[in-house]
Amino acid sequence: MRRQRAALSVRSSALGALLALLWFVLTGGAVSSWIVGVPTIAAALVLARQIERLTSPLRLDPAGVLGFVTYFLRESVRGGIDVAGRVSARRLRVAPGLVRYRWRLPADGPARALFALSASLLPGTLVAAVGEHEVLIHALDAKGPVPAELAELEQRVAGLFALRLSAPGATDA
Repeated sequence: MRRQRAALSVRSSALGALLALLWFVLTGGAVSSWIVGVPTIAAALVLARQIERLTSPLRLDPAGVLGFVTYFLRESVRGGIDVAGRVSARRLRVAPGLVRYRWRLPADGPARALFALSASLLPGTLVAAVGEHEVLIHALDAKGPVPAELAELEQRVAGLFALRLSAPGATDA
């Protein structure tokens, strides 16, 4: 909590300094303009804090965004090639089945929804059901490393939202 307050204080101070510099440049440094400038900057800081509070569940980590996008693109290409190879082989190399995966992402916020949507968009997997404690995945190859792949996807989604997760856990359906 103390760390969050310190980070908020630093962000507010930086924004206040930036707004003061902007005000100084826009007014040509006129001292009399600060009668209006100080209350305007204070109001902007209060408004910024309110907006941050309202949108805080949607805060994204820039490094997490880059990691997630890179991962998703890589896995989409890899998975697409894998699925094409499996279904176009002389002998169909599929072992379809259901895999239960226990959630580690928090129930509130958009992280679980993004996980479920992303799992369905990756080749070879489809979300069959979403529950309070777990998600049921239909996999093209349920005997493969599906739980490990889901754990990696969940970790990438958590990184996107700067969330920490417990150890992974999955069981076959």
